[in-house]
Amino acid sequence: MLARNKKALDFLEITRSEREVSAGELYVRTSRYAGCVPIVEPEKGLHLGNISVGGRFGEDISELLSIIGDFVPIEFNKELELQGNFVKPPLYFECQHFIDQYLVAKRYRWRKFDNIQRIERQPTASTQWDKYALRSFDPGNTLKYLNKSNVLTCDHPEWNQLNYVLHIAIKEILSTSTPNRSRQAYRGKIALLENSYDKLRMKQVDQVRMHMSDPVVIKELKTTANNILQNQSSKSYAWRIDYAEFFERYVQFIIKKVAQSKGARFHVNPKYGISGNKPTWALRYLEPDIIVEANDYQYIIDAKYKAHLYNTDSSTDELKDTFRADLHQVLAYTAFSGSRKKCAIIAYPAGKFMKRDMNVNNPLNGYSCKVTLIGIPLRKSDFDDVITKLSEIIKFDKEEKTT
Repeated sequence: MLARNKKALDFLEITRSEREVSAGELYVRTSRYAGCVPIVEPEKGLHLGNISVGGRFGEDISELLSIIGDFVPIEFNKELELQGNFVKPPLYFECQHFIDQYLVAKRYRWRKFDNIQRIERQPTASTQWDKYALRSFDPGNTLKYLNKSNVLTCDHPEWNQLNYVLHIAIKEILSTSTPNRSRQAYRGKIALLENSYDKLRMKQVDQVRMHMSDPVVIKELKTTANNILQNQSSKSYAWRIDYAEFFERYVQFIIKKVAQSKGARFHVNPKYGISGNKPTWALRYLEPDIIVEANDYQYIIDAKYKAHLYNTDSSTDELKDTFRADLHQVLAYTAFSGSRKKCAIIAYPAGKFMKRDMNVNNPLNGYSCKVTLIGIPLRKSDFDDVITKLSEIIKFDKEEKTT
């Protein structure tokens, strides 16, 4: 079983546990990733189901991803297709699929009758006599008849609609939001296609119509085209996300909502550069997770995916050491703030919303810094309540006293 599903298990970094088990049992150990991968039957390779790895604190990360959408990057594996509807893959996957199908359809040379106007030397049943009458005063136009003709062509309106979708697909793949590796993989195909269609003749549409008479290859191409136009995906792929990165992005998303509601400036991962005669192992920059500022206030916020607020009544050396590192880090960020009113916040996951205020006092000069620990519950049902309570904590009142 493990050998047959090695690629899928390696993607989530799932390994076999050394724990002793009975016959027919298997224990595995997860890593830093949450996600979902397909599992197949060892002998015939038939799909048995999917393995889903949730958050370390019981949260349903796939549910929370539906809230924050594209605010958090998710890593997908196109080689591992899931059965069922799970986390939606990025649009560039569908765009790559469209380009592959488009190349096949182009070789098929899909032709349709198109009614066009053209000047011919002989009149026909479709001659536009009213226009001929206006032109025939010139002797040179006497034998020039504007006729409507049905011609079999590859350059028909429906193909030009698909060229419009091709244009969208190319722009999406070449955008900076698409990983460089995926862009490079399709640069050759894009170079082949970019000059193969007339951008002035492509037809802008919201949906490509399907016809029973369409060839199979065209029906498949149109289905993918409509997925792109509707920003949907027809397939689900194995996905993963780092727990710590997810929590950081989730907190950033929530704080951004609070900052926008108050008209405050919001900065995500600003970089404090480190220059000078540095050794090779020195840091290049410091990078706080979130800075929110308005008036004379500045909030420096760091998100940590750790179990500290699930263990408020415990006291171990490990908890103390990791919290000391977290505290030192956020206090270091405050040193670069010129604001008179500044507050450092460390956000941890928690079973319910929690707030604990502390003051770090310097007896040498009487200075102090306020540090607030915030517990963020990771449930979709608590999302609005968390924003409301954080709005009460993050304030920019001019009348408020400096801490």
